[in-house]
Amino acid sequence: MFFRFSKVLWVTLLSGLLFFTCNPKDEPIVPVLDEGLFINEIYAAGDDWIELYNSLESSKDIGGYFIYDNEATKYKLPTGTSIPAKGFLVLFCNDLGTGLNTNFKLTSGGETIYLENKAGVLIDRIDFPAISNGQSYGRYPDGSPTFAVSGITTQGISNGNSQTPAVLNTTRSPIVPGLNQSVIVSVNLVTNSGVETVKMYYRFNGGAYSALTMSLSGSSYVATLPAESTIGKIEYYIEVTGTNGNKSYEPATAPDKVLDYLLNTDQLPLLVINEFLANNKSCCPDTEGGTAEFDDWIEIYNKGTESVDIGGMYLSDSKENPFKHKVPADNPALTTIAPGGYLLLWADNSPGQGQLHLDFALSNAGEDVGLFYIDGRTIDAYTFGAQSENVSVGRTTDGAVTWKSFNTPTPKSANQ
Repeated sequence: MFFRFSKVLWVTLLSGLLFFTCNPKDEPIVPVLDEGLFINEIYAAGDDWIELYNSLESSKDIGGYFIYDNEATKYKLPTGTSIPAKGFLVLFCNDLGTGLNTNFKLTSGGETIYLENKAGVLIDRIDFPAISNGQSYGRYPDGSPTFAVSGITTQGISNGNSQTPAVLNTTRSPIVPGLNQSVIVSVNLVTNSGVETVKMYYRFNGGAYSALTMSLSGSSYVATLPAESTIGKIEYYIEVTGTNGNKSYEPATAPDKVLDYLLNTDQLPLLVINEFLANNKSCCPDTEGGTAEFDDWIEIYNKGTESVDIGGMYLSDSKENPFKHKVPADNPALTTIAPGGYLLLWADNSPGQGQLHLDFALSNAGEDVGLFYIDGRTIDAYTFGAQSENVSVGRTTDGAVTWKSFNTPTPKSANQ
């Protein structure tokens, strides 16, 4: 009886020991050693960087320490790297993998950063959220356990005692205004605490900026841009002032870069979305990148009698967001469609591959596909359902009203 009891007890104790010493992948990993060294601030919206803070009263040698976002490719800090007492060190996340340049980049959508000492013991870990251009995620104050998104960055200097209010998103209604139509602009902040004022500055056709104080309505700050009776461009930007006196802007570099919309009365060109392929597995390869890639594509057809340059116009996979991809206007030879002609654009989410590559892909589960004028007005749009492999959808004949599926797609040639 004693043997049986002891065996059961041993198994129970062993199971408990394994439970507490093993760390399942879905369990959070926490730092196990306090060295007075912290990941203090993170910027992940362009020229990415990570700021380390030494809270000690003496300089700290961190040569041989590891920092990473992927355990399989840890970056080892070079010998001789140190941080002064109560000082900061900035590591640039640019894939170079030398000196203070890490072998990885950051994602603005958020991820996890780890910091280990020479022995490979974890001393800090930060899970940062999505952050926009001009914003950072850091400790307030330096080295504290309190994190926040800030509307400004403080690279290499103290974060201070409180963050600057940061803009989460800005919307306008209607998104494509017309003449004599006022526009409601709404701003959501990461948090509404610590906010002194939110203002919108706007101007028409390059005039002087006027200011509107945005009022809090529910969780949003709201103001109305006045209607204009003539064609032109409205430019505007947002200024948020915190109770700490710091200011942040949307866009981050305003007024050098601003938000805008056009008031336009041009007659829309006679262009149509003529055919598209949203589930390309082995048909119609894109070879512009040097190797054959089977990407989604959209064919535009000019059913008018005049050539049309679509440079400056937009394509999108959402009718609610017509401004998703702006076609570059710097090479009309590539973007001009002759009467009765076709233009094929690759919906491959790779605009860096060329002027005819879009920064979105089509969903084979179904969505919208649309062509929009320079002011956002709809030239042509179509909503489609689930798509079969290598089967395109297009107008029954070029420019026709009705649509059908093509088992043999016809990019840049007549539908029939």
